[in-house]
Amino acid sequence: VPADALQLLCGPGQTVGAALVAQPQIAGVVFTGSTPVAKLIERALAAQDGPIVPLIAETGGINAMLVDSSALPEQVTDAVVQSAFRSAAQRCSALRLLCLHEAIADEVLTMIRGAMAELHVGQPADWRTDVGPLIDSAAADHVRAQLAQAQTRARQSYASFPDTALPGPAWVAPQWLLIDHVADVREEIFGPVLHVVRWQGEPDAVIEQINALGYGLTLGLQTRIDSRAQALAQLARAGNVYVNRNMIGAVVGVQPFGGEGLSGTGP
Repeated sequence: VPADALQLLCGPGQTVGAALVAQPQIAGVVFTGSTPVAKLIERALAAQDGPIVPLIAETGGINAMLVDSSALPEQVTDAVVQSAFRSAAQRCSALRLLCLHEAIADEVLTMIRGAMAELHVGQPADWRTDVGPLIDSAAADHVRAQLAQAQTRARQSYASFPDTALPGPAWVAPQWLLIDHVADVREEIFGPVLHVVRWQGEPDAVIEQINALGYGLTLGLQTRIDSRAQALAQLARAGNVYVNRNMIGAVVGVQPFGGEGLSGTGP
């Protein structure tokens, strides 16, 4: 194959990807995927002789949305359902952790349950479908295994549909788990599973708890107090902060996007 004609090699990352990274001609690596695989790539590049090869890694995140008592429940519900369940939540910026102020938590959770019940889970070719399958049945099995562990720490849970109503093994029903503490979220579940924490007190403390998770890709803020939004955005250690909107759908080439900490190397 002529060198200038070779544009794409398809195949599993552990074979084709690993072979590409090992090539001495490689001048740079741009990677989207899991944090553990990004670390493997980093070690492989560092072990090579010759010039230092730069790595741009965009990995996952325990992406949180903080909702204060001034937020509009209807707006919050719309943003949560879009951010947590659209594309079966198989996108790096998807909402994983919802932090609801105690004063409006019951109302918002009731509205979210109602919105989830209206979601149509089915084949992507069907125009009615809101939530399609995960990338394959193996990914869905992994999410279900993670979910089983997470449910042992949850005080309450809600799924929009029973597993028996799903179209096949590659589907996972949109669902949320109510937990006691931000720190109870141990890992990213790369599917339509949302953790919910109720909070009261100062929002700064909640942002600090989110920062302590070590990830830093996307953060959502829902508040009608402009000064609070500005202050919390400054306090957050996240590459992207979305105020009073959903947390997905950054326009490539127009809006900056990138994470920090366990979520990547920046741009």
